[in-house]
Amino acid sequence: MKISFQSDSGIIAAEVWVKDVLGKRCIKMAVDTGSTYSIIPSEIAEAIGCEPASSKDMVTLITASGVEKAPRVNVALQVWGKKLKKLKVVCHSLPPKAYVDGLLGIDALRLLKAVINFKHSFMEID
Repeated sequence: MKISFQSDSGIIAAEVWVKDVLGKRCIKMAVDTGSTYSIIPSEIAEAIGCEPASSKDMVTLITASGVEKAPRVNVALQVWGKKLKKLKVVCHSLPPKAYVDGLLGIDALRLLKAVINFKHSFMEID
């Protein structure tokens, strides 16, 4: 599948369906090749039935404000029509000026087999 994007917009954004046993919701996520992990806000994880506060799976994040620990939970995502059934996402809020709810990191891009062509402003996923 080929996804076009505006090369001058600064971000590649995607509408992502986050779902679990208790529900689903659509959030806006930015493709982030500099992020090892995909990230969603804790309140979104809680709204779909995950319990980030109870997670024993913690990761260390290096952010603009320093080093922080954040929990990871398993979620099912659907992005560009592709399902990622058990992606471990980090629960952490982005700054309000981020204009997106979360990040699609290298972990998700690897599973999607994404190839980004910046010269021609498209991304291909398998």
